[in-house]
Amino acid sequence: MEKQEVSIQLAEDLGITKDAFEIIAEGLGRAPNLLELQIYSVMWSENVSYKSSSAWLNSLPNQGDHIISGARESSAGVVDLGNGELCVFKMGTHNHPSGIDPYQGAATCVGDVCRDVVSLGAKPMVVMNSLRFGDASLDRTKWLMDEIVKGIHDYSNVLYMEDIGSEIFYNSTYDTNPLVNVMVAGIVSKDKLIYKRKITHGQLIFIVGTPTGSEGVMGQEENFTIPKGNPSLGNSLIEAIVKLNKQDAIVRIENMDMAGIVSACSKISAFAKAGLDIDLNKVPLSQEGMGIEQVLLSRTQERLLLVIDKEHADLVSSTFKEFNILCEEIGCVTDNKTIRIFENSEVVAELVGENLVMDYGAPQVERKYHSLTNDSSIDYLENIPEPDNYWKVINKMVNNANLVVKEHYQGQIEERHNSPSDAQVSSLGSDNKSICFTVSGNSVYAYNDPYVGAQINVARAVRRIICSGGKPLAFNDCLNFGSPLEEDVYSQFVETIKGITKASCSFKTPVVGGNVSFYNESSVLGKRKAINPTPVIAMMGLLPSKENHMSYIFRNKGDMIFIIGKSRNDIAGSEYLCSFHKKCEVGVPHFDLNEEKAINAVVEKLISLKLVCSAHSVERGGLFFNLIESAMPLGLGFDITSPAEVRKDAFLFGEAQGRVVVSVSMENEDDFVDAMMESGLPFSTLGHVTKRELRIDDISYGYINEYKKIYHKNTSN
Repeated sequence: MEKQEVSIQLAEDLGITKDAFEIIAEGLGRAPNLLELQIYSVMWSENVSYKSSSAWLNSLPNQGDHIISGARESSAGVVDLGNGELCVFKMGTHNHPSGIDPYQGAATCVGDVCRDVVSLGAKPMVVMNSLRFGDASLDRTKWLMDEIVKGIHDYSNVLYMEDIGSEIFYNSTYDTNPLVNVMVAGIVSKDKLIYKRKITHGQLIFIVGTPTGSEGVMGQEENFTIPKGNPSLGNSLIEAIVKLNKQDAIVRIENMDMAGIVSACSKISAFAKAGLDIDLNKVPLSQEGMGIEQVLLSRTQERLLLVIDKEHADLVSSTFKEFNILCEEIGCVTDNKTIRIFENSEVVAELVGENLVMDYGAPQVERKYHSLTNDSSIDYLENIPEPDNYWKVINKMVNNANLVVKEHYQGQIEERHNSPSDAQVSSLGSDNKSICFTVSGNSVYAYNDPYVGAQINVARAVRRIICSGGKPLAFNDCLNFGSPLEEDVYSQFVETIKGITKASCSFKTPVVGGNVSFYNESSVLGKRKAINPTPVIAMMGLLPSKENHMSYIFRNKGDMIFIIGKSRNDIAGSEYLCSFHKKCEVGVPHFDLNEEKAINAVVEKLISLKLVCSAHSVERGGLFFNLIESAMPLGLGFDITSPAEVRKDAFLFGEAQGRVVVSVSMENEDDFVDAMMESGLPFSTLGHVTKRELRIDDISYGYINEYKKIYHKNTSN
């Protein structure tokens, strides 16, 4: 049998089609050897090349007035804050590792995203996460949650990052497959951004950080180990990079997570349209006996690949030595077209960089999908009787793990700009401006109608930032799904992309980064079962002034409570429907993009005119839990009246979108009403803030301190 035929057979054994084999052979001008085929097989896998999702991701809008680097353009999103400052932020996932080794999976997720941020020259400063777990009553769920939260906290703490909050949701779909989505953000001055700097022949390639081991090599089933993080070294790496960047000593940085050295080299080569020579004998190793493919594809943590001008070589080496970090020159940029891998002065593998990188030449796969129809004609109120005992409903729902109101506020909350808000605010910028972030994901909506559910997740994030006094600018997305080989799952993915695209364009909030995580599934009675589709949105916004920050906290007894937007006879997709009536994953709540934009505009105006004391987006759990959240911080209560035309359970617990609750002082009430009448938007009076008691339609539902005790008990367990 001829050599070419042998190579084709080896390629097919590694999952490389005959057509894909021809791409490799044409690029190399010869039949590839086994090592090269192994590398191409890994680089063309779903996790690295995004072969099932890349084409759809390219349809996401990634450009805008404030955008320096949008999705697919660099390792993290870059947004212009004005006055020469940029925000660099990224969201990533480590779902599968976290299901096996939850502590290390979560910790290394933080580290990996931090390295993506510092790769552009920004020091990671804030962290936020979105987590999904299984049934809250299961011991495994409690163990996973404790370990994952600890892993995130421990790594972030060593890096002195501000933890600005988390979104946690429980559903049995995640019993064996938790989701760990972590967002990290930092600031860099415009002139220090490491982005699209010119790469030329003769520049040097350095590897810095942890010695390379065999852990986490993709496709290596035998002796597979989850890579472990080293936050102390990770922090030192960041400090060294920031110091060198101040001296303009770095041309480019590539993180080495998926597929390690090969992935980093391929991105450099593809961007520069140049070749690289890499000497494996110079790569520091942590163990003996490693195969060449292990060295090249290892996912050892706390490593970076740098492109350096020759005149800065000594400075780079001495700086990393100062921080006690391994630093070795392992190659250079060449005027060849290929990446050549040397061992003992011999070329053992040759690779075409462009053919290995997503959006350059890596092969893509067209998968079958179909339109997903949602029966929006179902009126759940017709089929479900109104409860005859609302005490019973409330008692059930306040003990729902997805509706726990956490007292996450700290310090002084008497002043509005120090108080918690719908979006988390961090004073990263200078000139008195602040940046706000929020993470938004609802898998129930996404499962019931992926297209509308995706829009709601974006709209909810935008609404939160508006209610906090900010202007939404851009977002990352983490798209968590089952296997793309299943047509239903892939159809969910396609509809989600379409929904995100529509909402992104409508709100003018481009996508600046994120990732796709497929194959999130579990085994149920011997059959594979995908998780609910779970798109998570990490939105950032800008507060022009700290004085513009708006909290959701009720301030004073006697303040009037209004709802902006329309109360509706709608309980579709709600936690109430699931928690109390055991009808989960049915329907989506009312949603209208135009309504959202109109309400956002009027809330923004009310805040700028200082006509409201608080603003709070109505979301999971409905109006009742919105009011509880606003009342708890200062120990206040509320007295409200339900409208006759809306059924009481829909009024209190329905999750119809496009609604914001505001509180208004008596002296501003007339001006507030005038402003709302001028806007033409629906609004209504709910009632007023009380000293401590919760009253609905002249019936007492206890005192706020009683609810605090329940939540304290639930969060302590």
